[in-house]
Parts: sequence; structure tokens; C-alpha cells
Amino acid sequence: MARVKILLALLLATAACAQTLEIAHPAPDFAPDVDWIDQGAHVPHTIKGYRGHVLLIDFWEYTCINCIRDFAVVKRWYAKYHQYGFDVVGVHYGEFAIGHDTGNVRRAAKRFRLPWPVVSDVHGSIWNAYGSQVWPNRYLINQGGNIVIQVEGEGNNVPMENRIRELLAKDHPEVMKVPPDPPENTFAPQCGRPTEETYVGAWFGRGALENSQGYHLDQTMDFHANHAPRDGGVILAGKWRTESDGVISEASNVSANLRYHARSLYAVLSVSNPKKPVRLYLEQDGKPLDKANAGADVKFNGQRSYIEVSEPRMYYLANNPEFGAHSARLIPDARGFDLHSFTYGNNCQQSFDQL
Repeated sequence: MARVKILLALLLATAACAQTLEIAHPAPDFAPDVDWIDQGAHVPHTIKGYRGHVLLIDFWEYTCINCIRDFAVVKRWYAKYHQYGFDVVGVHYGEFAIGHDTGNVRRAAKRFRLPWPVVSDVHGSIWNAYGSQVWPNRYLINQGGNIVIQVEGEGNNVPMENRIRELLAKDHPEVMKVPPDPPENTFAPQCGRPTEETYVGAWFGRGALENSQGYHLDQTMDFHANHAPRDGGVILAGKWRTESDGVISEASNVSANLRYHARSLYAVLSVSNPKKPVRLYLEQDGKPLDKANAGADVKFNGQRSYIEVSEPRMYYLANNPEFGAHSARLIPDARGFDLHSFTYGNNCQQSFDQL
């Protein structure tokens, strides 16, 4: 089953650095059972249609912070090299159930302002054909339709850009006059090593729930918060329904408590009925957020900090002035709030569009 591969994928995606693999074999074609989200007319829907061009296949996931942070890199490449025959196709394969809805993918591609065509790989056909096991995952295809290099995970962008330039220079030597991106290392020791991705649902045995009641899949439990969570752990209070994808609030007087160390805090959130947004109140270290540590999605009502959760996506919760250890408390004001996961950012992962 394709989803089983994702367990390994997520371990790789949150690793300290990306992996670069040298490859030399024909690129699998795009499967017919996918939904295309084209940008402009006459977009090829086959690998053969890109012959003579250099093509980057970018496997991404719209709630994946590793992908979101690297969009800026691929956009720079596209802006610099598209005129010389460089193309990008973004292949989206979902992590959670919300990621297998093409409508959600379409809205995300628009929100992130992706200028290249996107494929909603609902059934994982392209994902499996390429043997993809990580987000983001990029395959570079030369003018003859062969994969020449693969970069798994966030970062390690210099080898990929170098190969793009080498391939394009065969027909356009002037491309070598275009300045390459400066080297970067967002996983250097001085950046700080944050908490690993936190799955709140019973996700392939990686669920972070630390309540003594444990997981009872697809059942509602009255949870008791009788101790503080460990780093990367979650303690629930009140009535929640536990599922594989996440936990769903079944009352208004509930909370989810997290312990983490990082500079930035993000969460994948959704609601049972998108037409009825849930107001999610946020606290960090026992008090509301303020403008000095609030994420891009945080609003304020007097002394309280909150997020309006309606669209199923990743939300920006906290952006602290510096790396450190914190506790976070999430308090939804209604039932039907779905908490899927938490992710984090270090000191060197701050320069990206928080859309």
C-alpha cells in the first residue's frame, strides 16, 4: 500500500539534511488517473511533451512545511531559467486525507502562487511509479527524457541547480552568466535542531498522545490531563475522538497541550464543516501570544490570541524571537476541530513566504 511508504518518507523528510542521488534511467510517464491543475494553455501532459527541455518533477504536499519553505528556491530557479528551456511540474500526493482532495490542492497551488502546472496525484500512481518516499522530492529530467539526479528532502539545493545549469548550457551557453543561488545550510548546528514532526493521530504507530487512556480509534474518550507532556508529546483534556489522521474535538471545553523546542511552531488543522469555522485560542508558556511571538495566522481579541480555522491546511502558530523550549496550549471553542500534526522551524528556516 502506498501510504505505508510514507512512514519512511516522513523520517527522511525531517532528517538533518537532504539526500542527493545520481540516477540515469528513463523517467516514468505521468499516469492517466490524475487531475491536472494547469497554468496557461498547451501544457504537456506527458514526459515526451517536454523533450528538448530540462524538466524538474517536484513531489510536494500542501501541508508539508519542508515543501513550503523550499517553494522560494524552485520559484527562483523557474524565474531565472524558464526562458532557457527549464520547466517544472509539481506532483502533489497527500499525506493526510485532506491532501487527497483535488479542490484542496487547487486552492493551495493558488495560495502558494505556484507558476508551473500541478498534478493532483490522488491515487499515488506517479508517486509509486517514481518510487518517491519523501516530501519534497525532486527528479531532474534531461532533454532526452532521462532522470539524471534526485534530491530528497528539504535543502541541499546547490547540486540540483548546478545540474540544471549544466544541462541548459548545452543549447544556451549564456545561462552560465546567470548568477547561481548562494550556498545555504539550514541544518547547520548553529541553526538549532528542533523537535521532530509530531503526529497527534495514531499515524502508523507514530502518534504523540501521552494520556494514560491512549488511542481508541474512531471512539470518543474523556481525556484527563494529569501530567505535562514530554518534548514532542501531546496531552489532551476533555472529550476528543481519536483517529489515524488526527484527533477531533467533541466539546467546547477541551484543550490540547504540547511541549516542543524550536523557533517556529506550525500545525495542520481542519474542521468537520468548513462553513462553520472554529475559533482556536492559543497560549504559549501559560499565557496568550503577543505580536512578538505570534505566527502569521494569529489574530487578537483583547488579551486573547486565536486562529480562525476553516480551510484544511497548515497554519502558522508561533514565531518566537529566538530558538528555545516552550509549552503550547490549543483551546477550540467548538466541536468538530481536527488537529492533525505539529511541525517546527529552526533559526535558519525563517526566510520564506508564509502564505
